Amino acid sequence: MAVTLRSYLNNQLKAMGKTSKQAQKDAGKYKSIAAAKKAGSLYYTDKNGKVMAAVYAEDLKKTAPVPRPKPKPRPKVTERPLSNVKGGRGDGTKETLRRKLDPSSPQNKPNQGMSTKALREKARKLRTQIANARSKGKDNKAAVAEEKRINGMIRQRTR
Repeated sequence: MAVTLRSYLNNQLKAMGKTSKQAQKDAGKYKSIAAAKKAGSLYYTDKNGKVMAAVYAEDLKKTAPVPRPKPKPRPKVTERPLSNVKGGRGDGTKETLRRKLDPSSPQNKPNQGMSTKALREKARKLRTQIANARSKGKDNKAAVAEEKRINGMIRQRTR
């Protein structure tokens, strides 16, 4: 990835702590790129008297540092009673809230589908439902079909 001339010069000027006009004042002292670079100047004067940037093509071909994205701040877990939380027991204990807001617990995340851990937990619950129905002498066909579908999804993800 090449660097543009403008960004290269701006980075060099910033490192030197000068403005463009201040750096161009020294250009009259140097008649070639090599002389200007040796002296540490960013500009030189060509044979026609025009101020030019003292930059080789190789300088621009060097890769620019890739800016790393800043990590997004995570929301803080506040300890409050669960009476307001949907599905909460309402006993207001801190342990119940931690369990409810624990990021390591399997959750259905948007645009990603359910995690493998969440799918396994759902399959386990379905097996329990099927076993309870069979112990009562009934057959829960919907739960059996759902368990097969979930097990197929788990197999696909673990390949």
